[in-house]
Order: sequence, then C-alpha cells, then structure tokens
Amino acid sequence: MERLLEGSWVPVAADVSGQILEIGELRVARLSFDAERYEIMDHTGEVVDAGTWQLGVLDNPRSIDLLGNAGPNAGRRVLAIIALDGDRLCLGYDMERDQRPSGWRCEPDQLLLNITLVRATENETVGAAPSAE
Repeated sequence: MERLLEGSWVPVAADVSGQILEIGELRVARLSFDAERYEIMDHTGEVVDAGTWQLGVLDNPRSIDLLGNAGPNAGRRVLAIIALDGDRLCLGYDMERDQRPSGWRCEPDQLLLNITLVRATENETVGAAPSAE
C-alpha cells in the first residue's frame, strides 16, 4: 500500500462528525505523498502542513501516523485511519484528541474529520475541481 499512496490527491468530500463540509471550506486543496513525506497545500498552492508518514499494521481500518514538522501540526503525531480503493483515498482523524479513531463513524463527544480524496491527474491545478473520468 505504501507505494500506492504516492502521488497527489484532491478532496471530493468531507465531513466533521457527520456534518457535511463544502470542499471549498477545507484548508486542504491537495495532499501529496512521496516515499517518506507528506505535504498539504491550500487553495493558493502554499504548503500549509508537511512532515513524514508511517503506515501501521494491516488493521481494518489501516492506521497511519502523520508526523508534522511544518505548519500547525509541527511537533505533533496525528493518529489517523486510512482506506485506499484504487484511486480513491479516505482519511480520518480526531481533531481534538490524540487518539486514533476506531472507525469511520464518530463516537460521542468526538470531533472526527473524514476526507475522501481522489488521485489528481497531471493537468489538475491546486484549487480546481477534479476531473470526472
């Protein structure tokens, strides 16, 4: 799965604890992974968060740790979950607690952010809607 994550991803859907978010409201316009690092770019193309990443064991859902070294998560380990289905990626994490979500549904008093992303094509620019293929 590690190699399958590499590349750029653009959000197509998001919710916080079940409340739908408009894509334009997200700070994330693009999430990029290479072999060791991740970068989050905003709608102007500025890198607003960056660091390294580590996949966990083959759980369901699979765990991923985002180890921030720039931006609001610098010095923080974001304990997230991830699911990959072809060119569709789902990422979820608790926005308030340093606790990995147990699944995709929020628990009581949990601020769970779920973002669905699709693999970006070469001709997509930051802030543009993904192409419908």
